[in-house]
Amino acid sequence: MSHIEHIIEPAKLLLSWQPRTGPDRGRHIVAELRRDGDDADLVYLRKSDDYAAAKVKGFTGEYPGFSAGKDHPGVLAAFMRRLPPRSRSDFDKFMEAIRIPPGTEVSDFALLGYAGARLPGDDFYIIHPFDEAQPPFEFLLLMAGYRHYRGSVPYEELKSGMPARFELELDNRFDPEAVRIVIPEVSPETAGYVCRGLAPQFRKWLIAGLQVRGAIERMNGISDHPQVYLFITVR
Repeated sequence: MSHIEHIIEPAKLLLSWQPRTGPDRGRHIVAELRRDGDDADLVYLRKSDDYAAAKVKGFTGEYPGFSAGKDHPGVLAAFMRRLPPRSRSDFDKFMEAIRIPPGTEVSDFALLGYAGARLPGDDFYIIHPFDEAQPPFEFLLLMAGYRHYRGSVPYEELKSGMPARFELELDNRFDPEAVRIVIPEVSPETAGYVCRGLAPQFRKWLIAGLQVRGAIERMNGISDHPQVYLFITVR
């Protein structure tokens, strides 16, 4: 099991939304959680292309309980309900699951970003953008879109520890900032992608010549929607 050794405290987090059905289930960044001292403000990206595209695919325009017509201060406590409370007896197991050593000093705001805070049957996922991060640092990355590629990259052949390779995909007609993921020990074909909220940073790191390394850390999910997590190190 790998562990995150360097905690990056973010100034903002990205709130993404994903449609549950349909041929295009890509994520869209619909809002930001902006740090405000020990709290956070929820700011909808109402003028962004991502927000508009999400509404076309069924996004109601708001996070439940927070109307889209305005921004919302002081929302951190509400979003922390997506995570187990620190007082729970099994909280250390949760920390291990997201690869943060129990006892590590990490704020609630950063914890949301590292955990993703996804709920079963939920459409939302929180992304730590690492937009001002200086190496070294580490994090878990959920490989986006793997279900579309498991035919050429069989789930049964994937194993923990297998290295991943990241490649810029300049000719991607859907997203010119796309970064594809390859698991060379299984197939030279695309296995998935870096999620949209992190792809711009991956591109910058790769172009700058930083050492961006990934390996399969864990696999889970239901049979028709398997999930593959990579442990990423940036040096």
